[in-house]
Amino acid sequence: MMCKGLIFGCIAAVILMAASYGAPSTTKSKTDEEKEYLRASISDLEQLENFKNDFLDFYTPNDKLECNQTTLACYLKELQVLKKDVEEEKKRHIINIEKNLAPFKVDKSSKLTCKMCESHEKKLFPEFYKELKSFLQSMLK
Repeated sequence: MMCKGLIFGCIAAVILMAASYGAPSTTKSKTDEEKEYLRASISDLEQLENFKNDFLDFYTPNDKLECNQTTLACYLKELQVLKKDVEEEKKRHIINIEKNLAPFKVDKSSKLTCKMCESHEKKLFPEFYKELKSFLQSMLK
């Protein structure tokens, strides 16, 4: 009985070691193509800067560093809301942002400790715009 516990313990240790050595690096540098997508997204976002809206508010993530994937997913979700309330010309910019950021999306949350989008503070568009632009610029670095 003791032998089985020892064997299972060793197997578990090997699996954990293999998983940690095989884990992708979080310090992966951006390719030129990824940087171009981010620059294009920032450029399209800047076309929305003067959007006037006093009644819509948007969930605005503030845990950017440790939760990049959930932050990105939240911003993309909120852009869907914005897309419904802008004229056709500005809608095109939102669609471009969504397409340019698609390569950065991952299906799973980056960490279990990351907040759901709806648990973030709601802010009016000017503040949402500034935070999103800042987030995209931080991704570019």
